[in-house]
Amino acid sequence: SREADRTMVPRALLLACATLGADALSLRAAPLARGLQAPGLRRAAVVATTTLEPSSVLPVAPEDEWIARVDLDAFGKECRQLGDRLEKGQGEADIRHLKKMVLWSNLCGAVGMATMWMRPNIVSVMGLSLWTMSRWTMIAHHTCHGGYNKQDDGSGRFTSMGFALGSVRRRAMDWLDWMLPEAWNVEHNNLHHFRTGEPGDPDLVERNLQTLRDIPMVPRPVKYAFVAIIACMWKWYYYAPNTYKQLKMHELRRSGKGIPESVDIHAPFAITKFLPGGGSEAPALGYNFFDYLMKVAGPYLAIRFFLLPAPLLLINPLFFQRAVVNLLLADALSNLHSFIIIATNHAGDDMYQFENSVTPKSGSFYMRQVITSVDFRTSNGIRADGTARPVHGHTADANDFMHGWLNYQIEHHLWPQLSMLSYQKAAPELRAICAKHGVPYVQHSVFRRLKKTADIMVGATSMRKFRPEWEKEADRFEWKS
Repeated sequence: SREADRTMVPRALLLACATLGADALSLRAAPLARGLQAPGLRRAAVVATTTLEPSSVLPVAPEDEWIARVDLDAFGKECRQLGDRLEKGQGEADIRHLKKMVLWSNLCGAVGMATMWMRPNIVSVMGLSLWTMSRWTMIAHHTCHGGYNKQDDGSGRFTSMGFALGSVRRRAMDWLDWMLPEAWNVEHNNLHHFRTGEPGDPDLVERNLQTLRDIPMVPRPVKYAFVAIIACMWKWYYYAPNTYKQLKMHELRRSGKGIPESVDIHAPFAITKFLPGGGSEAPALGYNFFDYLMKVAGPYLAIRFFLLPAPLLLINPLFFQRAVVNLLLADALSNLHSFIIIATNHAGDDMYQFENSVTPKSGSFYMRQVITSVDFRTSNGIRADGTARPVHGHTADANDFMHGWLNYQIEHHLWPQLSMLSYQKAAPELRAICAKHGVPYVQHSVFRRLKKTADIMVGATSMRKFRPEWEKEADRFEWKS
C-alpha cells in the first residue's frame, strides 16, 4: 500500500480532510491543561493507577503524566450518567430547535437561489454555500446519528433509518451532496466514531498524509499551498469516492464474502484512482467508475448544476450560465468551509493516536473520545478564568450554525445519539467532569486548529502517541475486521 500511496500524493492528502465528518484528531493533554483546566489540576493527587504502568521502561513526558492519575471507571460512570440524563431529557424543545435550524438553512438556500441569476456575487455564493454546509454538518449529521429518533412524529423522515436514504428523490429532498448518504453512514457513523484515532479510523490524518509529510525536495510552503487547494475540492476529490469504497467493503463483509487480499482496507480512495494506472481497488470490490458516477456523484452533478438552475433557461440563457457559475463557486466555498470545521476536529500535535481498540462505552473509550477530539468556540463560551458562560438563544445558535455544530466535537463523540440542543447543554457539564478527573479537555479557535491540522498534514508536527502499556487491560477490545 505504501508503493501505491507514493504514486498519488493528493490521494493521501485528501483523507486527512475527510472527516466529514466531518468529521481527524484534536488536542494534547498539556496545552489543554494550560488553556482550560483549573490551576494545579495536573498536580492533583493520584486517584487510581488504571492506565499508566509504574514499571514502564520509557520515561513519561510531562504532558502525559495525567494518565496515571485518572480513575477510568469513575470517569466513565459520570460520562454515561450525563449522556443518559441528557438523552432522557430530550423532547419538544429539541424538535423546535431542529426546525429552527432547518429554517435557517433553507433561508440561506432561498437567498442563494433567488439571486444566483445575477453576475457572480458574494450574496449568492455565501447563501448557497451555507445551505449546503448546514444541510450536511448539522441537519443530516445529527439526524443520521439518531439524534431525533425518539422524537419522531411518525413520518420517519428525521430519523437515522429514513433521512436521505433509499432513493434519489429522498436524497434530493433531505440531503443532497457529493457523498452517498448510505456510504457516509458506514464510513462516519460506524468506522470513524467507534475507532477514533486508531488504525481502523478512515479519517486518521497523519497516517493518510504520510506521503505528503515525507515527500522530499518539496518546500514546506508548497505543501501548505497544496493543502489549501485540496481544501476547496476535498469532498468530490476524496471524501465521496472513499466513503463509497467503505460502503462496498461493508456490503462484502455483510454478505460473508470478505475483503479480497489485494485491497488495502485503510488506503484512501481518491477520484484519481479511477484513472488508467491509478491502482483502483474498485474492480476487486465489485464496482467501477460508471457505477460510482451513476449512484454517487452523478445525481448531485445533474440536480445541483443543471436541474436546479434549468428554469432560468426559459427566461434568459445568460441567467442560467451565471447561476451555474455561482453554484460552482458556492461548491468550492462549501468545500473550504466544511474542510475548516471538519478536518480540524481530530488533528494537531496535542491530540493522541492509539495502536489498539477499546470496548465501546468503557471508561477508556470515553477518555479516548475526549483526548482525541477538540471543541471550537461554543455557544456558552469560556470566561478568562476557564469557567463556562450560560447557554443563550439566538446568539449561541448563530455561533454554532457557522461552525456547523462541529464545535461540540468532544460532546458529540461521547454521545453521538444526542440532539444539537443537547450538546449546548452538555458542554459545561462535561468540561467540569473532565476537570474533576484530570482528563484534558481541549477548546481552541477553529483557525488555531486549522494551523495545527495543516502542520500535521505537511509534516511540520506529529500527533502524540498513546503507548499500549498505558491502556487499561480490562477495556481492550478487538474488532473482527
